[in-house]
Amino acid sequence: MQQLGKEYQLEASACVSVAPQDSFSLLLVESPVVEAAELKAAVRWRIKDLIDFHVDDAIIDVFDIPGQKERGRPKLMYVVASRTSTVQQQIDLLEGAGLNLTAIDIPELALRNIAALLPEDKSGVATLYIGRRKGMLVITRDRTLYLSRRIDLGLEQLMGHLHAPTDEEELLLDGEEPSMPAALRQAFDNIVLEVQRSLDYYESHFSLPPVSGLVVAPMEEGIPGMMGYLGGNLGVPVRLLDLNALLECEENLSDQLQAQCLFAIGAALREEKRAL
Repeated sequence: MQQLGKEYQLEASACVSVAPQDSFSLLLVESPVVEAAELKAAVRWRIKDLIDFHVDDAIIDVFDIPGQKERGRPKLMYVVASRTSTVQQQIDLLEGAGLNLTAIDIPELALRNIAALLPEDKSGVATLYIGRRKGMLVITRDRTLYLSRRIDLGLEQLMGHLHAPTDEEELLLDGEEPSMPAALRQAFDNIVLEVQRSLDYYESHFSLPPVSGLVVAPMEEGIPGMMGYLGGNLGVPVRLLDLNALLECEENLSDQLQAQCLFAIGAALREEKRAL
């Protein structure tokens, strides 16, 4: 890290880092009815049984979800909780390289920053990301993150299903030969189910109209049939994200490079100047 900093002359440069997906918990909890100065203390008590380490060892932050006006339902908010030692390791690594660390963001908000550039975001959009081992879905509207869901399925699993040998009989469905392995079809069905459940919850809990579409972030390797399957089984338009249409770049960014740099680009788009 220090060598890279010197090579690219990044000493003292402002830096926003992104926490690894498995280094924190993102919890949707009922918002405590307390003064702003007491909010984090109240939230800390509320999440103590929801994390797998002692709450005294946790560093937490919170962000609100606007538009919750329906009577009879508790107001919800997101809580980010991570071990203090994990966060400190990330701080030490970057500051040790001479960088001026200004914030540590989470992948969900980095993806929100990218979704905010989409034309669909004005009326609401769902953005799906499939990483090497895990994925996530965020639903945003007018630059606000309303809903985030983690998906326990990644590119490695999809590629395994795509290339796994299959029994000929397993490929029969309603008397017809399907165009993809049954295991891959099941994985697609799981994604469809997770997306549809999230869309339904978004509409019902926040009393908002349906999103204008689903945008799928580029993956390091394409999965044949995935976009068509999602488009054919979800009741919303589905398209692939292309950062070249959203950003001014000196060179055209390949899908693989977009996938590898997605969160870094999202972090660079961060605009928040303060936290709660």
